[in-house]
Amino acid sequence: MRSRRSARTHETSKQGKMVLKGDEARFGIFIGGATHVGVIPGMVVAAERLGYDSFWVSNHLFLPSVFYEAVGMDPEKGECPVLEAWTTLSAAAAVTKKIMLGVGVTPLPLRDPAILAKQVATIDYISGGRVIFGAGAGWNRREFEAYGIRWDSHPVRIARMLEGLEVIKRLWTQPIASYQGRYYKLREAPLWPKPIQKPHPPIWFGGTSQSIMEATVQYGDGWVPYCPTREEFKEKFSKLENMIEKAGRHIKEIVPACVLLAHMASDLNAARAAIESTIKLRGSRTLKPEKWEEAEETIVYGGVDDCISKIEEYLKIGVRHILLEMIIPEEALNCIKLFGERVLPYFKQQRR
Repeated sequence: MRSRRSARTHETSKQGKMVLKGDEARFGIFIGGATHVGVIPGMVVAAERLGYDSFWVSNHLFLPSVFYEAVGMDPEKGECPVLEAWTTLSAAAAVTKKIMLGVGVTPLPLRDPAILAKQVATIDYISGGRVIFGAGAGWNRREFEAYGIRWDSHPVRIARMLEGLEVIKRLWTQPIASYQGRYYKLREAPLWPKPIQKPHPPIWFGGTSQSIMEATVQYGDGWVPYCPTREEFKEKFSKLENMIEKAGRHIKEIVPACVLLAHMASDLNAARAAIESTIKLRGSRTLKPEKWEEAEETIVYGGVDDCISKIEEYLKIGVRHILLEMIIPEEALNCIKLFGERVLPYFKQQRR
């Protein structure tokens, strides 16, 4: 039975005090880089069964050691379990039918864009048109250099990302694609079958830099910053709205989303006790060790009512798609079930 406090929250929402209508709120699961490898197929199958709208995986070859140490792994012993993102989504596509599948996000300078275009088109075809293409420029220098991949300045990585997107879009949409750029070239290249989604799979960008926001305006169908505070999201989203308007696009063409760390327990104290040490080691929004007081604002944690309240705070400022990243790998599947069974139904009622 819902508590009296929750019933009041629902009534307030019905009265229209939430900025977004319930049918605009969507929820996904985000599997971060520092997790156990056994996430497929169990987690994506559970996420679809429980009514989540999307399932996302992180795109990294490996992460800084603190991510693994924060959850009790030892990188010195090779305990850096990260599945390759796009092959993982291929497996997810094979065991699901409805849930959208995303990568958050692919650093384009880390990959050959033409081959990536083929991979994504293949998964969109296999899944029946369920791919969301997350794009970025990369931030983990060690990840590039360890695998012998060139690490450039931020402006150059952005330029490579934009050229890579041109290559990918041409291959997805043109019968035979040619392109002559500074970094990439195509010469009468075919790509068949084309993606199921037309004109192509939606492109979402992660990050809040000026360059990423400009790319979102030019190419984007969605924008998904990682663990922003509410103030940060409001400020950046307002800026993005102005940029979109000046570019002659409509804000409804771009889905405003965000990733939030999450953990559910019996109550607020129990949830904090479970995650505080991890957060202090790996941080949340800064990706560096943080004080709890600096991090907890961007974490959905506690009992059912606590989690609903935090989610509503983000919906009120314009977020339409919330991706929940479960903090403790060993408890991720259980938390996916708890959120799916006890939190999502509350918001689904508002979609009707």
